[in-house]
Amino acid sequence: MPEELLKNPNYLAGQYGKALREVFLKMDEMLNTEEGKDEIHEIYNEKATASSESPTKKGYGGLTEEGPDMKGCTANVILIKNKTLFVANAGDSRCIVAGKGKATELSFDHKPDGEKELARITKAGGSVTEGRVEGNLNLSRSLGDLRYKIDKKLKPEEQIISGEPDIFEYEIKSEYDFIVMGCDGVYETKSNQQIVEFFYKELKGNPALKPAVENFLDSNVSPDYIKTEGAGCDNMTCILVQFKKIHK
Repeated sequence: MPEELLKNPNYLAGQYGKALREVFLKMDEMLNTEEGKDEIHEIYNEKATASSESPTKKGYGGLTEEGPDMKGCTANVILIKNKTLFVANAGDSRCIVAGKGKATELSFDHKPDGEKELARITKAGGSVTEGRVEGNLNLSRSLGDLRYKIDKKLKPEEQIISGEPDIFEYEIKSEYDFIVMGCDGVYETKSNQQIVEFFYKELKGNPALKPAVENFLDSNVSPDYIKTEGAGCDNMTCILVQFKKIHK
């Protein structure tokens, strides 16, 4: 994605929002080539071998539950140019900014039961069961997941699962202290405000960012998945972007 962004004509022309949208959609185009599918297949089989799972069979004539067509991910991207912050988001990853001790969302999750998302899904011939698209995915936008993007009569942004991002543009304010970016598991056990308060406390005690993130993720892991009803067991990837030091 960064490579494609840096050579995108709109990026070079300073049209950063347009460039981010085009690059998100370009990722699906690249994944949908034979070369792209081969790469997904190879990566998946390497992981399957390492974890003693059964590798997938090659052959893309039909869509399978275990093939490259079923692999996908959310994407939450921030681009900083001078004093402007551009945010692109597809899926249920999220970024929040902390300033003056308060949390503010910079992106908004794409879930299947959202009014706009549900309307697109049903119009494209899909369905939502118990909050999941086709009873499977609990998000409504992603990169990849090509099985849900096969209707050639529809534009990319009209498919059952869409790779089109929401684009937001913000002025970077002097009060901003840091940004927290993370996939959905990061936000399962704490509210946005609780996350911000956790990091303020961590960074006042130790200005190093890596230990703060490690401690935060450790605090999110479920001690007992039955008691927490699965919360704290999902994927957790977190990035902390600091604008200025937090003073004691």
